[in-house]
Amino acid sequence: MKQPPMAAALVIAMLAGSAGTASAQAFSMEDVYLKGFGGATWPSSLDTTLVEEGEQIALPSFDHDTGYTLGIAVGAAVTPNLAVELEYAYRKADFTVRDRDEGDQTDGDTSAKALMVNALYMFDGMGPTGAVRPYLGAGIGAANVEKSAGGQDFDGDGLLAYQLIGGVGYQVNPDVSLFAEGRWFQTESDRFEGPDGESFDGKFETFDLLVGMRFAF
Repeated sequence: MKQPPMAAALVIAMLAGSAGTASAQAFSMEDVYLKGFGGATWPSSLDTTLVEEGEQIALPSFDHDTGYTLGIAVGAAVTPNLAVELEYAYRKADFTVRDRDEGDQTDGDTSAKALMVNALYMFDGMGPTGAVRPYLGAGIGAANVEKSAGGQDFDGDGLLAYQLIGGVGYQVNPDVSLFAEGRWFQTESDRFEGPDGESFDGKFETFDLLVGMRFAF
Protein backbone atom coordinates (compact mmCIF):
# COMPACT_ATOMS: atom_id res chain seq x y z
CA MET A 1 0.00 0.00 0.00
CA LYS A 2 1.16 3.52 -0.76
CA GLN A 3 2.27 5.59 2.20
CA PRO A 4 -0.14 8.40 3.18
CA PRO A 5 0.96 11.87 2.05
CA MET A 6 1.90 14.76 4.32
CA ALA A 7 -1.76 15.58 4.98
CA ALA A 8 -2.35 12.14 6.45
CA ALA A 9 0.82 12.31 8.52
CA LEU A 10 -0.31 15.66 9.88
CA VAL A 11 -3.65 14.21 10.99
CA ILE A 12 -2.03 11.24 12.68
CA ALA A 13 0.32 13.54 14.59
CA MET A 14 -2.53 15.84 15.64
CA LEU A 15 -4.69 12.94 16.76
CA ALA A 16 -1.83 11.44 18.74
CA GLY A 17 -1.32 14.74 20.50
CA SER A 18 -5.00 15.18 21.20
CA ALA A 19 -5.28 11.67 22.63
CA GLY A 20 -2.84 12.59 25.38
CA THR A 21 -4.80 15.71 26.20
CA ALA A 22 -8.10 13.82 26.17
CA SER A 23 -6.77 11.27 28.63
CA ALA A 24 -5.96 14.05 31.06
CA GLN A 25 -9.53 15.33 31.21
CA ALA A 26 -12.90 13.66 30.62
CA PHE A 27 -15.24 14.93 27.92
CA SER A 28 -18.51 16.55 28.91
CA MET A 29 -21.58 17.06 26.73
CA GLU A 30 -20.49 20.69 26.37
CA ASP A 31 -17.49 19.46 24.34
CA VAL A 32 -19.58 17.58 21.76
CA TYR A 33 -20.98 19.10 18.58
CA LEU A 34 -22.88 18.14 15.45
CA LYS A 35 -22.54 19.90 12.12
CA GLY A 36 -23.96 19.69 8.64
CA PHE A 37 -22.61 21.20 5.44
CA GLY A 38 -23.05 21.39 1.70
CA GLY A 39 -21.84 23.20 -1.37
CA ALA A 40 -20.14 22.92 -4.73
CA THR A 41 -17.44 20.50 -5.80
CA TRP A 42 -15.08 20.64 -8.78
CA PRO A 43 -13.58 17.21 -9.59
CA SER A 44 -10.35 17.12 -11.57
CA SER A 45 -10.28 15.64 -15.07
CA LEU A 46 -8.87 12.14 -15.54
CA ASP A 47 -7.03 10.58 -18.51
CA THR A 48 -6.68 6.82 -18.25
CA THR A 49 -6.61 3.54 -20.18
CA LEU A 50 -9.51 1.08 -20.28
CA VAL A 51 -8.36 -2.52 -20.43
CA GLU A 52 -10.02 -5.91 -20.74
CA GLU A 53 -8.02 -8.93 -19.54
CA GLY A 54 -4.87 -6.83 -19.78
CA GLU A 55 -5.52 -5.58 -23.34
CA GLN A 56 -6.13 -1.89 -24.13
CA ILE A 57 -9.60 -1.33 -25.57
CA ALA A 58 -10.07 2.47 -25.15
CA LEU A 59 -8.38 5.66 -23.94
CA PRO A 60 -11.07 7.48 -21.93
CA SER A 61 -10.81 11.09 -20.72
CA PHE A 62 -13.26 12.16 -18.00
CA ASP A 63 -14.13 15.88 -18.00
CA HIS A 64 -16.30 16.75 -14.98
CA ASP A 65 -18.90 19.48 -14.57
CA THR A 66 -19.44 21.32 -11.28
CA GLY A 67 -21.12 18.99 -8.80
CA TYR A 68 -22.25 19.07 -5.19
CA THR A 69 -21.12 17.88 -1.77
CA LEU A 70 -23.31 17.09 1.26
CA GLY A 71 -22.05 15.95 4.63
CA ILE A 72 -22.49 15.59 8.37
CA ALA A 73 -19.99 15.26 11.21
CA VAL A 74 -19.95 14.67 14.93
CA GLY A 75 -17.00 15.93 16.92
CA ALA A 76 -15.60 17.02 20.23
CA ALA A 77 -13.49 19.95 21.37
CA VAL A 78 -10.42 18.39 22.97
CA THR A 79 -9.05 21.80 23.96
CA PRO A 80 -10.36 25.34 23.31
CA ASN A 81 -8.35 25.31 20.05
CA LEU A 82 -8.36 21.66 18.93
CA ALA A 83 -11.28 19.50 17.80
CA VAL A 84 -11.49 15.99 16.37
CA GLU A 85 -14.46 14.67 14.43
CA LEU A 86 -15.90 11.77 12.46
CA GLU A 87 -17.36 12.84 9.11
CA TYR A 88 -19.46 11.33 6.34
CA ALA A 89 -19.57 13.16 3.00
CA TYR A 90 -21.23 12.45 -0.34
CA ARG A 91 -19.97 14.00 -3.59
CA LYS A 92 -21.55 13.77 -7.04
CA ALA A 93 -20.74 15.38 -10.39
CA ASP A 94 -21.66 14.75 -14.02
CA PHE A 95 -18.99 14.23 -16.65
CA THR A 96 -18.42 13.80 -20.37
CA VAL A 97 -16.12 10.89 -21.19
CA ARG A 98 -14.33 10.91 -24.56
CA ASP A 99 -12.25 8.19 -26.18
CA ARG A 100 -8.94 9.87 -27.06
CA ASP A 101 -8.32 7.22 -29.72
CA GLU A 102 -11.68 6.96 -31.51
CA GLY A 103 -13.19 10.34 -30.56
CA ASP A 104 -16.49 8.83 -29.34
CA GLN A 105 -18.03 10.39 -26.24
CA THR A 106 -20.89 9.87 -23.81
CA ASP A 107 -22.19 11.39 -20.57
CA GLY A 108 -22.10 9.93 -17.09
CA ASP A 109 -21.53 10.78 -13.45
CA THR A 110 -19.11 10.18 -10.59
CA SER A 111 -20.29 9.65 -7.02
CA ALA A 112 -18.13 9.26 -3.92
CA LYS A 113 -18.98 8.29 -0.34
CA ALA A 114 -16.25 9.07 2.19
CA LEU A 115 -15.86 8.38 5.90
CA MET A 116 -13.15 10.60 7.38
CA VAL A 117 -11.48 11.35 10.71
CA ASN A 118 -10.59 15.06 10.87
CA ALA A 119 -8.50 17.19 13.20
CA LEU A 120 -9.22 20.94 13.25
CA TYR A 121 -7.18 23.72 14.81
CA MET A 122 -9.37 26.70 15.75
CA PHE A 123 -7.56 30.00 16.04
CA ASP A 124 -8.50 32.37 18.86
CA GLY A 125 -11.57 34.50 18.28
CA MET A 126 -11.23 37.71 16.28
CA GLY A 127 -13.28 40.90 16.09
CA PRO A 128 -14.83 43.03 18.84
CA THR A 129 -16.67 40.07 20.38
CA GLY A 130 -14.31 37.26 19.36
CA ALA A 131 -17.11 35.64 17.36
CA VAL A 132 -15.01 35.13 14.21
CA ARG A 133 -12.70 32.08 14.34
CA PRO A 134 -10.54 30.98 11.39
CA TYR A 135 -9.48 27.33 11.37
CA LEU A 136 -7.28 24.84 9.54
CA GLY A 137 -7.57 21.08 9.44
CA ALA A 138 -6.79 17.80 7.76
CA GLY A 139 -8.40 14.39 7.56
CA ILE A 140 -7.78 10.80 6.60
CA GLY A 141 -10.20 7.97 5.87
CA ALA A 142 -11.68 5.79 3.16
CA ALA A 143 -13.92 6.36 0.14
CA ASN A 144 -16.02 4.32 -2.26
CA VAL A 145 -16.07 5.92 -5.73
CA GLU A 146 -18.31 4.92 -8.64
CA LYS A 147 -18.17 6.14 -12.24
CA SER A 148 -21.23 5.37 -14.36
CA ALA A 149 -21.56 5.90 -18.13
CA GLY A 150 -23.33 4.15 -20.99
CA GLY A 151 -25.12 1.79 -18.62
CA GLN A 152 -21.82 0.55 -17.14
CA ASP A 153 -20.58 1.07 -13.58
CA PHE A 154 -16.93 1.12 -12.55
CA ASP A 155 -16.22 0.90 -8.82
CA GLY A 156 -13.25 1.75 -6.65
CA ASP A 157 -13.99 0.58 -3.10
CA GLY A 158 -12.16 1.25 0.16
CA LEU A 159 -9.77 3.79 -1.36
CA LEU A 160 -7.44 5.62 1.00
CA ALA A 161 -8.65 9.25 1.12
CA TYR A 162 -7.24 12.43 2.60
CA GLN A 163 -8.17 16.10 2.70
CA LEU A 164 -7.00 19.56 3.73
CA ILE A 165 -9.47 22.07 5.16
CA GLY A 166 -9.39 25.84 5.68
CA GLY A 167 -12.28 28.05 6.74
CA VAL A 168 -13.77 30.60 9.07
CA GLY A 169 -16.57 30.25 11.60
CA TYR A 170 -18.94 32.83 13.11
CA GLN A 171 -20.42 32.15 16.55
CA VAL A 172 -24.07 33.23 16.48
CA ASN A 173 -24.61 32.25 20.13
CA PRO A 174 -22.92 29.86 22.59
CA ASP A 175 -24.55 26.84 20.91
CA VAL A 176 -24.72 27.73 17.21
CA SER A 177 -21.98 28.67 14.73
CA LEU A 178 -22.03 29.23 10.99
CA PHE A 179 -19.00 28.45 8.84
CA ALA A 180 -17.64 28.63 5.30
CA GLU A 181 -14.66 26.64 4.10
CA GLY A 182 -12.62 25.34 1.20
CA ARG A 183 -11.36 21.76 0.89
CA TRP A 184 -8.97 19.76 -1.22
CA PHE A 185 -9.97 16.08 -1.24
CA GLN A 186 -8.21 13.18 -2.95
CA THR A 187 -8.13 9.39 -3.00
CA GLU A 188 -5.18 7.17 -3.75
CA SER A 189 -4.83 5.93 -7.33
CA ASP A 190 -6.32 2.46 -7.64
CA ARG A 191 -8.17 0.16 -10.03
CA PHE A 192 -11.82 0.77 -10.93
CA GLU A 193 -13.47 -2.55 -11.75
CA GLY A 194 -16.29 -2.73 -14.33
CA PRO A 195 -18.37 -5.34 -16.16
CA ASP A 196 -16.95 -8.17 -18.28
CA GLY A 197 -13.46 -7.88 -16.82
CA GLU A 198 -13.01 -4.26 -17.90
CA SER A 199 -11.08 -1.88 -15.65
CA PHE A 200 -9.04 1.31 -15.53
CA ASP A 201 -6.69 2.94 -13.04
CA GLY A 202 -7.28 6.37 -11.59
CA LYS A 203 -7.95 8.57 -8.57
CA PHE A 204 -10.69 10.98 -7.53
CA GLU A 205 -9.66 14.54 -6.66
CA THR A 206 -11.87 17.55 -5.92
CA PHE A 207 -11.87 21.11 -4.65
CA ASP A 208 -14.95 22.01 -2.58
CA LEU A 209 -16.48 25.30 -1.41
CA LEU A 210 -18.85 24.62 1.47
CA VAL A 211 -21.11 26.36 3.99
CA GLY A 212 -22.65 24.85 7.08
CA MET A 213 -23.92 25.08 10.64
CA ARG A 214 -22.43 23.67 13.83
CA PHE A 215 -24.54 22.95 16.92
CA ALA A 216 -22.87 22.39 20.31
CA PHE A 217 -24.62 20.23 22.90
